[in-house]
Amino acid sequence: MSALTTTAAPSDRAAAPARGLLRGTSWVVWRRNRTVLLLLIGVTVLFAGYSVYLHGMLADFLASPQAAAKPGQLLPHHEERMGTAFFLLAFLPAILGVFLGAPLLAAEQEHNTLRLITTQSVARLRVVMTMLALPLLVVAVTTALMSVAFTWVWRSVDTRFSHGNWWTSDVIATTGPVPVALALFSTAFGILAGAVLRRSVAAMGVTFLVLVLGAQTLKDRAPEYFVTFHQLTYPLGGDAPELKSGEIQVDNWVGSADGTLHGWGKCVLMTEAESDACVKKHGIVNDVIDYVKLDQLPGIQWSMTAVLLAMTAAMLVATVFWMRRKSL
Repeated sequence: MSALTTTAAPSDRAAAPARGLLRGTSWVVWRRNRTVLLLLIGVTVLFAGYSVYLHGMLADFLASPQAAAKPGQLLPHHEERMGTAFFLLAFLPAILGVFLGAPLLAAEQEHNTLRLITTQSVARLRVVMTMLALPLLVVAVTTALMSVAFTWVWRSVDTRFSHGNWWTSDVIATTGPVPVALALFSTAFGILAGAVLRRSVAAMGVTFLVLVLGAQTLKDRAPEYFVTFHQLTYPLGGDAPELKSGEIQVDNWVGSADGTLHGWGKCVLMTEAESDACVKKHGIVNDVIDYVKLDQLPGIQWSMTAVLLAMTAAMLVATVFWMRRKSL
């Protein structure tokens, strides 16, 4: 007598693959850009570790007799290692714009990937929105973590690094919320350039040129539009009062008794007699200094961030509009 044996079929739950966080279009976007995104995540982890190392090194210095012997200063190797971190954060937005933003849509249009995806019953708008959202989310989170870590380091020596000169160094653009806004702005600009030009190399070239020139302008000119300068007045030709820690001289003028300001060189490039006559003619009696205080830094940074994020939003809207109107 033979015995009947049955083999139980595996359950549907056991046979189904485990679902990850990313599915469908999100998974496609991640897979297509995973090299750059994973590299960015790795850099963030390394930078956070470097920041912890820097903070510990600076804390040891501040607790040592050397710090008391060098008020308002750091040792040369501290400046050098801080400078390395400043360099990375200063150029990271341009790197993201060129290598992540510019090819994001341009490469997909070159290889007809977008056209293929939209033939799979997926709306074009959903595809474009997903392609924008995932990379920008990674950029926002990673740059925020790096900025928080380095701001923590810089704040421990804010009146010592670069002799306390936070105005003309890279401090404004590399601490607080500005690095996040700059990274999003740069990536969004690269995305828009790629969408319009439809060629990766061309979009990368245009993005690089615009962002490098823009970064220099931002560093040199932009902060003064977001701050009201304090003024210090003293008698013409007298000794200038010493500014306090964290206060940075931005400009200097000569002033008349009625409060009118003239450029510092108004009566300088002349003979002594001509200079004296010029001073009397314009009624110049004071030297005037424009300066900023360290406690104005957060206001400058948040104002710049608001403008950058508004411009970023406008570029993203323009990108979506362009991609919906143009054929793939």
